[in-house]
This record gives sequence, structure tokens and C-alpha cells, in this order.
Amino acid sequence: MKAKKTRRRGEGEPRVPGSPRLPFIALLIGLLTFALYLPTLKSGFVYDAEAQVLLDGYIHERANFFEVVSLRILSRDVLDFNRPVQLLSLMADSLCWGRNPFGYHLTSNLVHALNAALLFLLILRLAEAGGIGRSELFPSIAAAGALLFAWHPVNVEAVAEVSCREDLLATFFLLAGLLLADAFAQAGGRKAVGLAIGCVTALFLACGAKETGLAGPFLLGLYGVLYRRKQPARRWVILIAASFAATMGFVAARFYFQPPVSQIFLTSPGYIGGSLAKVFEIQPRLWVFLLKSIFWPFGLSADYVPADVAWLTLPAALVVLAVFLSLQFLLGWKCRTALFGAAVFWLGLAPVSNFLPIYRPLADRFLYLPMAGLALALAGFLLLASRRREILPWLLAGFVLLLIPLATLTWQRQAVFANPLNLWLDTLAKSPFSDTAADNLGYALLAKGDYEKSLTAFQRALQLTNGKKEDALAGAALVWEKSGHPEQAEEALRQAVARNPLYAEPQKLVKALLATPEHAAILEEITRRMRKK
Repeated sequence: MKAKKTRRRGEGEPRVPGSPRLPFIALLIGLLTFALYLPTLKSGFVYDAEAQVLLDGYIHERANFFEVVSLRILSRDVLDFNRPVQLLSLMADSLCWGRNPFGYHLTSNLVHALNAALLFLLILRLAEAGGIGRSELFPSIAAAGALLFAWHPVNVEAVAEVSCREDLLATFFLLAGLLLADAFAQAGGRKAVGLAIGCVTALFLACGAKETGLAGPFLLGLYGVLYRRKQPARRWVILIAASFAATMGFVAARFYFQPPVSQIFLTSPGYIGGSLAKVFEIQPRLWVFLLKSIFWPFGLSADYVPADVAWLTLPAALVVLAVFLSLQFLLGWKCRTALFGAAVFWLGLAPVSNFLPIYRPLADRFLYLPMAGLALALAGFLLLASRRREILPWLLAGFVLLLIPLATLTWQRQAVFANPLNLWLDTLAKSPFSDTAADNLGYALLAKGDYEKSLTAFQRALQLTNGKKEDALAGAALVWEKSGHPEQAEEALRQAVARNPLYAEPQKLVKALLATPEHAAILEEITRRMRKK
């Protein structure tokens, strides 16, 4: 009787997902991504991070930890009260680093690197489950998608600006939840129960990091339909229902417990254009503007205003969207991974698409999760191309060449977020009609002691708002006072108070995170003189 020969994988036989080298590749992608963002480790705090970390003491008080964990924070008048996972991450940084920006940037870089690694693993799992077959090129395809996401310059804002970490965290927990769902699909017994609990918890945390996490349960349902149709439906219905219950429960609590009056959020956001009907006219143009930022990532800005989108008409925007959606549909029709990527793209954009009023109608960071969807779409295209083995290597080589300019732009753009002066000089150059950029540039120059240029920036902000920007008037008052012109300082502050009575009580400006204690003290001195006259 002949002994059975043990079949060994030949040297030319393809490696398949599940190979021991895959964790190493995921780690390498994470390390390369972290290395690309090394310049941010030398950056300071800019934009909202200045207020949240330097001015506001909430995250630095250990006694507040239980309030955040127990979700009592939802009823408190605190920055990011509706994003407890974001607050917890900042509180952990505070515990380790105090107000040293290095540690905060280190955390953001690590989360972004982890997201790149998780996306690589998710693409592999979807490719294997998608029924296309197995190929030794799957890891290369997954790496291409992950690196497009990780190295694209449109994501620099989310990574380099500490207060934007909420986008990173929401994406991290969403990707983790989907990977746990994939493991759940192949497990049974107690292990399956544990994985299901982990999946629901991850999607709940994604929602607790930012509103984009609401995409999680919908994506989980789509995953079940696209990839697990042959499995018993009951276990998937239970898992999806539990994820919806967890996330929607959080959303309900967020709105129910929201404080009715706020000393920080002095105004409520309104519909862009003034009404919901106007949103339907304007939002298609904003979507196309974001697509432009992806496919032509030059002129990225920390603040966009209507003038930046004025060149784009609604008919042109609708044509571009029709073409983009058609391409997504055709690719999704051929490849489930591409279809799933399209869902990630649009579900990631939905919560920040102005159909519910938000404070900022357009920002680069809104594309962080959608970029993961675009990476999945690229992987889907390459998976289809893998059927023609003679073409795929050339496509991958072309993509590697594309990565070089993308990585270069990403490296260069990090310098913009190094300090407030760099940020607002760049933003005003890219968006010359941004009164926010002009106003913040005025304060950045004031901090440098350049009073002449600071006053010019404040005057620019006032020019852009027809003299209605009270914060710029208060900034001008500070410049005049510091440069030895008390009468002009009093006149500027008087105009600011006329626009907003809150400026007559500088300590309230500190509570609203609109002024530093130092600036408030100067404004109080000007106010005292005015009252004596």
C-alpha cells in the first residue's frame, strides 16, 4: 500500500489571505504611515485644539473621567460633550502629557497608522469573501488601497489637528467592528458571542467618537447581505439589530440630555443657504468640491467659504455627480468590494452633508472616512484587473508612481499645521475671502508681537464682514492697547460691544473659550477706563 504524499505549496503557487506574512505587511503599512507623519510630532496646537487643550481645563481634571465614562457628559456644557470617546482620548493624553503637544500628536499619528493597517486587513477579508478567487497579488491590492487612504494629503487636517482626532477614532472603531463581524461570521459558540459583543461595542464607540460612526450599523447590514447571504439569517439579524439599538440609543440620549443653554456654543448652527430647500441646491456643489479635493489635492484649506465654491454651478455639479455615481455603480455591479466601498464613501459623507444643520458646512476632515471607501473602490478595481494577470502588475506600478506625489504633498502640508501663524497664513492665501482666517491670523500675529500686520489682518476680517465681526474688533482693541493707543482701543472695543454685549464682560469670553485670560485682562482694563468716562 502506497503511503500518501503530503502536498506542499510549490514555490510558484500563490499565497492566499491568511498567510503568516500578512500581519507583517499590515505592520509595515502602519510603520510607513507613521513615518510619513513624523513632522507633526514637532507641531503645536492649532485651531480648536488651542481652545480645547490650552484654554479649557475640562480634560485636565481627573475628577471628570467618570462623568465622561458614565455618559453624564451628554448633559454638560463642554466642548465635544456629544463625543465622549474623543474626550476620553484627550483625557488620556492629558494624564500622560499635560499640555505638551507632542503626546497628543503621537496619539493621533498612531491611530491613523492603525487605521491604515486595519483597512489593509479589511480589504483582504472582503476580497477573499467576495468570490473573485484567490491570488498571490491580493496583499499587493490591499496594500495599494490602504496606502491611498493613509498617504492622501486630504487627510492631513484630520491627523495633524488634534481636535479632529474624532474622525480618526470613529474610523478606527468602525473598521474594527467590521473586522470583528467578519471573524464572527466564521466562529461559533462562545467565541461567536464574544465577537458579536465586541462588534456592537466597537460600533457604539465609533458613534461616540463622531456622528460619522452612525454609518456602522448600516455597513454591517450591507456586509451581511453582500458577503454572508448563505449563512443563517437569524444570527445576523440579531447582531445588526443590537448594533442599531446601541448606536441609536446613544443618538437619542445625546439629543435628550443636551443642555438647553450653553456658554460655549453661543449660536446654533443654521441650514446652509438659510433653508433645507437651499441645502438641496448647494450640497451637490459641495460634494463635487470635495471630489475635486480628492482627485486634485492642491489648494487644500483649513476654512472654505461660499466664494471658494462659486465657480461651480449646480448643473455642472449634477453632471459630475452623475458620472461619478455611474462609475461607482458599474464598478460595484462587477465587484462587491467596490460596491461596499461606495457605501462607505456616501454613508461616511451623509452625517456631514448639511441636511441637519452643522457649524462648518465644508472641511477636508469630512473626507477621512469616505477616503476609506474610495480605497475599497480602488481595491475593487484592482481585484477585477487581477483576472488579467498581464495587466495588473502595470496598474500596480502606475499606482506606486502616483503615491510619490501624494506622499510629497502630505509631507509638505503638515508644515501648515505646525503653528497658528503657518495655518492662517496658508488658509488666507488659499481662501482669501475667509474672515475666519483673517481674524485668526490677526491673533496669531498679535501673539508674535507684530502689531502692524496684526491690525491689517483684523481690518481684513472687518472688510470681509462689512464691519460686523466683533471678535476682530476686540482683536483690534488689543492691538491698539498694546501699541500704546488707548483711545483707539476704547473705540474698537465700544464697537465690539455694540455688536455683541458679551464683549463688555471679558470673563464670559474666557468661559466661552473666545479669549485667553491674558487678553481678557487687557479688555477688562479697557472696559474700566470706558466706564469712568
